[in-house]
Amino acid sequence: MISFYKTVKDVVGERMKNFILPVVLSCVDSILHMGMFCIMLTVLLELLNQSFSSDKLLICSIILLVLFVVRAILYSINYTRTQFRGADVTAHLRLSLGDHIRSLNLGYFNKNSIGRLTSTLTTDIADFEQILTHSMSSIFKVLFFSAFTLLFAFIISWQCGLTLMASIILAFPLMYISGKMSKKYGAKQRNSVNGVISRIVEYINGIKTFKLYNLTGERFERLDNSFKDLKKQSIRLELSIMPFSILFSIVTSFMLPVTLVAGTWMLQGGILDTQAFVLVIMIAVSLSSMMATLGSLYPEMTYLGKAAENILRVRKEKPLTYQKDADDIEAYKICFDNVHFSYEDDIEVLQGISFQAAPGTTTALVGPSGSGKTTVISLLSRFWDVTKGTISIGGQDIKKLSPDSLASHMAVVFQDVYLLNDTIAGNIRVGNPNATQEQIEAAAKAARCHDFIMQLPDGYDTLVGEGGSTLSGGEKQRISIARALIKDAPIVLLDETTSNLDADNEQEINKALDKLMEGKTVIVIAHRLNTIVNADQILVLQNGNIAEQGTHQELIKRGGWYSHVISEQEKSKEWKI
Repeated sequence: MISFYKTVKDVVGERMKNFILPVVLSCVDSILHMGMFCIMLTVLLELLNQSFSSDKLLICSIILLVLFVVRAILYSINYTRTQFRGADVTAHLRLSLGDHIRSLNLGYFNKNSIGRLTSTLTTDIADFEQILTHSMSSIFKVLFFSAFTLLFAFIISWQCGLTLMASIILAFPLMYISGKMSKKYGAKQRNSVNGVISRIVEYINGIKTFKLYNLTGERFERLDNSFKDLKKQSIRLELSIMPFSILFSIVTSFMLPVTLVAGTWMLQGGILDTQAFVLVIMIAVSLSSMMATLGSLYPEMTYLGKAAENILRVRKEKPLTYQKDADDIEAYKICFDNVHFSYEDDIEVLQGISFQAAPGTTTALVGPSGSGKTTVISLLSRFWDVTKGTISIGGQDIKKLSPDSLASHMAVVFQDVYLLNDTIAGNIRVGNPNATQEQIEAAAKAARCHDFIMQLPDGYDTLVGEGGSTLSGGEKQRISIARALIKDAPIVLLDETTSNLDADNEQEINKALDKLMEGKTVIVIAHRLNTIVNADQILVLQNGNIAEQGTHQELIKRGGWYSHVISEQEKSKEWKI
């Protein structure tokens, strides 16, 4: 219990003090419950002594009514406050956890499946809310009432108190083991839930491919197997807890017959009188009921406690560090100085590359797949940090700059565009949340997408669907360029933006890119080398090194890899089908 409380406190932090009052009110409710229990015992004893009267009935009824009303009021206050505070804490937790995850480098997302992340942000936090709003108060209430009742038993007869305590001591190891089983197999069951979520997301995103290859329905074994594994782990979880929970219930249910036998023996021996005997039996009934509740509540809490551990595990991931914001950058000269980088230990993707990109110039990155082009863009965006060497902008090491503020100086257009499930205007406004409709339309015109937008049913208010599913690749690409244009950042990063487009779309997008790149420090990745002939410098990357560097004409004269690929692309133009 202590470790569980500490885990919950670590997750909630300073807001834990908001749940002290609900716990106290639950304990007060236990006392009032005990008061009602005592009134019932008093009535029973009066009946046994044949001294019960109508006056006493009236007094007891009034007391019971008052206790009932007070308990109802306390319960209402406690329940309302707990629900509001629980919802407030979990809402803050989701936001803070989302911000924390956003601050991590991309390696975290490569190591953790979308199912695990989704489960943590949804299922785990929902389960943790269950701890705050229900389980925690309930467990304290049960423990407090049980301790109070046991103390009452000792006051009546220490022999009977020891008898009840012995039954509890015998039962507690069984409850502890059931909690251990719940924690052990609950973790496996939660991993299966993560797998199911990952497979569902995979199935939805890849539904076109699965339909084309007839992999839907029962044929999609990955999804089917994940559901089977979840079923197996869920059954295993229940079966692992069940024997110990049943044994715990059996042992605690023996409290009543054991107390009845021991109490009868003590009654006959003159140790107890009739009234004390009746009180002890009633205490045994009440305590047995509380133990049954505790037996089912404890495994549930240990299972839910795994949610708190998962949340803490994510929170303990170290974000990218920084010393200051990037607000004071004035010159936008980019320098890579002996930069090394490894995604995994001992496997260097970049092996000491150095180059400079002056403001107002375009630097093109070319080379075979896996040479490190995209890694250069990722490091400059601080999706990762360099293993060795430095990257600076305006003379400032970007490792010292806040990733968020650094991103405000960059506009990025990726090859694979992702649009939000929002209007076209809303997607363009991502680049500048404060942009007016006039600014949005001006950016769209510059990006060569205004005309096709106006042909849509609702123009700029047309919903594009999640991921931009209702638009073509070229249309999505031009909207992403409009998004970058409206941001008007001094650094522009282009990642193979025209590699998968037809000639007409490529021509339109190149015009839009020319507008975007005016006066900016530009770094562009390109496969079609004819699109970068006017670049101020071209870097040819091979095996993580800069193999060639120069302008288009300089590299042609050298007769190296770049010249060879240009020659081959020129030959391909003469192909006839």
